[in-house]
Amino acid sequence: MTAQSLSQTPDPLNLVLTQNQLWAIGFNYTNPDGTTINVTGYTPLLQFRTSALAKTTVLALSAGSGITFNPTGSPQVQVSTIVNVAPGKYQWDCVLTNSTGNIVLGAGVVEVEAVVSR
Repeated sequence: MTAQSLSQTPDPLNLVLTQNQLWAIGFNYTNPDGTTINVTGYTPLLQFRTSALAKTTVLALSAGSGITFNPTGSPQVQVSTIVNVAPGKYQWDCVLTNSTGNIVLGAGVVEVEAVVSR
């Protein structure tokens, strides 16, 4: 992932995942020189939705529930979960939130493929 300043949004990250398989990904938020930005006071949230405007989530993860959060370490946000959603295409994002707004760590389209063997 390209280093982002707090005011930048990352390029779309489109994913292809397999239903009922483990998915793991880590995110760091860094300064242009590569040093980690301290994000103490933020809360991580990752969501899959059928569209960006959908009111309900298909998958929602937070700190302690699929996300390990270390605001000053590396990776700061570590996602590790079984992809337990129906096959299809979804919009996803991973954000850090606090009272002043969101920092987008990653976002894009995720395609969940079916598993043949059950």
